[in-house]
Amino acid sequence: MRPKKPILLYCADRELLSATALALRLHPYEVTAIEDSRNAAALMMAGNTELVCGILIHAQQGDPAGRLIHRLLESDLHVPLLLVDRAGDLAPVRYADMVLYGRNISMTHILGALNVLCTRKRGPRSAA
Repeated sequence: MRPKKPILLYCADRELLSATALALRLHPYEVTAIEDSRNAAALMMAGNTELVCGILIHAQQGDPAGRLIHRLLESDLHVPLLLVDRAGDLAPVRYADMVLYGRNISMTHILGALNVLCTRKRGPRSAA
């Protein structure tokens, strides 16, 4: 049996966070689910973390979580990031490594994106 890959999942919507974390745990991922953006940023910015990938989910249009996600994306994170923008109002998102956009995003889309991002190695972020 292969070891599970540690990932971080951030979403301000508690119900969506819980459902997504449960679905991801059924696959080869050890999920740390966080609904507080400060804790998510602290974990992703820690250089000694074992995280393979981070997932940021924005669920509702116009909520304050969108601004918090922008702050997370602009900080110097040390893990590849997948942004799942279900609300569709976070453009531009140039700091995310991969973006899934729209209301019709399924768990299959998220799992496919994670598969790609977890195999990548993250280098120093270039100044864009």
